[in-house]
Amino acid sequence: MVGLTLYRRHRKACKKGYKQNFRVFSPNSKTERARDCECPINAEGTLRIEGLITNRSTRSNSWTDAKTIAAQWEVWGQTTPPLHVEAKNITVQYAAESFLASQGPQGRNVEKNTYHAFEVLLLQRLIPFCQNRGYERIKEFDSLDVTTKFTESWANLQPSRNRKNTVPSSIPVALADTTKKAELERLRFFLRYCKDRGWLESNHAAKIKFTAPVCKKFGMEPGEEDRVFKAIEIFPDGRGGYGAYNASELRAFCLVMRYGGLRISDATTLNDTQLVERASGQGWALRVFQKKTQEWVYIPIPGFVEEELRSLKFKGEAGGRRYWFWTCEGDDETARNNWYTKIQKIIKSVDKQKPFLHSVSPHSFRHTFRSRT
Repeated sequence: MVGLTLYRRHRKACKKGYKQNFRVFSPNSKTERARDCECPINAEGTLRIEGLITNRSTRSNSWTDAKTIAAQWEVWGQTTPPLHVEAKNITVQYAAESFLASQGPQGRNVEKNTYHAFEVLLLQRLIPFCQNRGYERIKEFDSLDVTTKFTESWANLQPSRNRKNTVPSSIPVALADTTKKAELERLRFFLRYCKDRGWLESNHAAKIKFTAPVCKKFGMEPGEEDRVFKAIEIFPDGRGGYGAYNASELRAFCLVMRYGGLRISDATTLNDTQLVERASGQGWALRVFQKKTQEWVYIPIPGFVEEELRSLKFKGEAGGRRYWFWTCEGDDETARNNWYTKIQKIIKSVDKQKPFLHSVSPHSFRHTFRSRT
């Protein structure tokens, strides 16, 4: 859903004494106007070109001015004025750099793995392809033939990765079907970005189809779940065991993946603003942003999961948010990898005692959630 929501982001010296993460929205009554303060007004939501924006300042504390600014952003599809450059002059290099900037920290701020995947597509595939064929302008991709030949040029850039004592082949190694399909989705997203800006007339990548074999994804059986959670309480970490608190922390981490369907990266950065009470006091939910649909969704969770989270201490705090599983001092990707390693050790120990019916990984908590809802 495209659109922006305006709210005040309070300063520490807020005259009404509001905390920074307490939101005040545009007043519609005399009572609401009396409760309003004079702190800056920010916007969040989704724009047609720039995508998701969060905590973006309108540089105004006037609701009238802020609404005018937000309306202009929605017309532009971004928070900066569009460049008035003729489409025929846009180079492939410029288009790639502009797109990457829109996905980086000042734009949609996508996950690092996602950003790196776009870098591979554009910097290691697209630009070399165009240089080898003498294509300078992005307008070349208004041709279905050019776009198709680009997808046909894709090869494995690291064919010997994780294969010790393997001599790299001089013959290009084709991409796996699933990787090729994922790369095509990224190309469609990039060309749609170019089309939205008027640099292309058509997104020909949308006409190209790849078929990949269906990969069945299995969750854990109820008995297997029980064995994993029991193992969390007793599994040693090389220092005499996890200890009661660390075991509770790991248990809560796995519970939000199992009953909230969160990816391990989303669970790592889960913060207090995402735990919200459902309407009419019907329990609790996790507020999670879905990058594919560019919208926030609310996932109901059982009361015992909410209680497990509430019982934990916060590991870190940043930007008015308190995090349960991330200290905020290091890279969130490093924290994610650390959680993955901990859970994987548990899974291997359980599998060693009695093999799982199907292959199990930390991501299986998410598959289990989806298979039971």
